Amino acid sequence: MAYENSAGLGVHNQYGVRNTGGSLGVEHTSGSTMTVTMDLTGEMLNSTFTPKLKVPKRALLKRATLVVDAAFVVSTSGTVAIGGTAPGTNGIVLTEAKLEALGVSDVTALSVGTWAEDSATGTTAAEFVTKAITGTVGATAGKGSLILEFVVKSTS
Repeated sequence: MAYENSAGLGVHNQYGVRNTGGSLGVEHTSGSTMTVTMDLTGEMLNSTFTPKLKVPKRALLKRATLVVDAAFVVSTSGTVAIGGTAPGTNGIVLTEAKLEALGVSDVTALSVGTWAEDSATGTTAAEFVTKAITGTVGATAGKGSLILEFVVKSTS
């Protein structure tokens, strides 16, 4: 039995392995800086589910760092885009080479559109973070994190 209500208090406990999939969230906010971390696995990238996180309007990406602990298996010239509603247009487009190389790399230069580090406006609307794959990514290989640092200051 995965769930059990043995205390009689209407509280259910889960026993055994709990697989929650990938995670995405604001790691911390300090002053005008917001750091978002997205844990990546092959399974998570192939899943239709993405945890809900909204990047606010006028957020300006300052730095993006990719940490690959276990190499992903990506088709030739395949990419993984992580960003707003259209992540390939407004987001970070991670290349096959970056996803297959172990270690830490600065991927800020791979940012595009309103998510680009040199964007004049930053994000033009509050958007949920989404992902899109071009080509294929193996579902059973790969583990890493994408760390995004934004400057966020509301003027209204």
